[in-house]
Amino acid sequence: MVKPLHIVVIGAGITGLSTAYALLSQAKGLPRVTVLEQATVDHERGTSHGFSRLLRFEYGSDLFYTNMVRLSLARWLQLERATGYELYTRCGVVTLGKKDDRSTVPSYRLMRSAGLPVEQMQEGEFRQRFPQFATTTFDTFIYNAEGGILHASSCLRVLSERIWDLGGEIRENSRVTNLEHDCMNRPVQLRLTSGETLEADRVIVAAGPWVHHLLTDLKLLVRVTRQYLLYFAGLSPSLFAAGRFPAFLADTLYGFPIHRGCNGWVKVASHDPGAIISPNDATPQDQNVLTRIRQQLYELLPELRAAQVARVDSCMYDMSPDGDFILDRLLDDPRIVVATGLSGHGFKFGLLLGEVLSSMVYETEPVIPIERFGLNRFAFTPQ
Repeated sequence: MVKPLHIVVIGAGITGLSTAYALLSQAKGLPRVTVLEQATVDHERGTSHGFSRLLRFEYGSDLFYTNMVRLSLARWLQLERATGYELYTRCGVVTLGKKDDRSTVPSYRLMRSAGLPVEQMQEGEFRQRFPQFATTTFDTFIYNAEGGILHASSCLRVLSERIWDLGGEIRENSRVTNLEHDCMNRPVQLRLTSGETLEADRVIVAAGPWVHHLLTDLKLLVRVTRQYLLYFAGLSPSLFAAGRFPAFLADTLYGFPIHRGCNGWVKVASHDPGAIISPNDATPQDQNVLTRIRQQLYELLPELRAAQVARVDSCMYDMSPDGDFILDRLLDDPRIVVATGLSGHGFKFGLLLGEVLSSMVYETEPVIPIERFGLNRFAFTPQ
């Protein structure tokens, strides 16, 4: 009897859980799939934690990502139907931009050519429909009815349940300190803080900002930055609830309406890369950065001035130099696959990326071309 592959996924964020789910769903030879999570699923410092993530199609003139969003949304809706959980809420996405910003108009044209329900609005029409926004610094207004909100924590919980149901295992509070793979004739050795050693035939490293702690020799050009999420309370649902207020993009700002499970809060943030940090840093909040973000938000959404800042969260981006993901096998050991550099826009692609990473393990044709995600696009020298 042939011994089944033991596949270990390091990290139980959206990428790790999606990969384990795909490995089990597409199982060949009934593999043993183990997910190792250093804390707990959906822990507060994880990059996948939270009420919501934006599902947007707006990627300038980059048709590749827009098509990836379509494939991803289809998978989220399929998972909704299979499980009966609400994972996605359509609320529409508006973009406030400028004709010459090289993003807003190209996005509109691309989405329109792709058949998405997108419309360009005159300023007067936009202000009448969405009076919450101050429009004086913008001259181009786009509305895409198809965009919306992924309920992040719900997505993680559903994937966790599916992994267990399919025979996988999730081991929480199991931090990997070292990978030993100097001999191709024996399994990869994973050392845990508990002192335990696990053996794996294949390993997927989906540790997000902690990737440097596991693949130190690779010298990945991934920066870990601290970002802030602001939650505003006391805003009228008649103006700011989903259905009346859309998700939005405006320069580097983005935000969400009041929606299910968000405590009646409006969530807003800036996509501007923040300070470079170590993922284990516990530094105080930068009040200068928060003041700047609040001022930008007050200029865009004047009613926020009278609202209460109910909560400020920190999160992390693992930023690749070009903003594209890093999905590849290690050059010196193809048994190990790395997924990192999600650069603040990867959550919505979770199920799709899980399928891609699964295909790398099973050596099957990926559902999308993956050349642009390869390690060889960077100049680095393994040590």
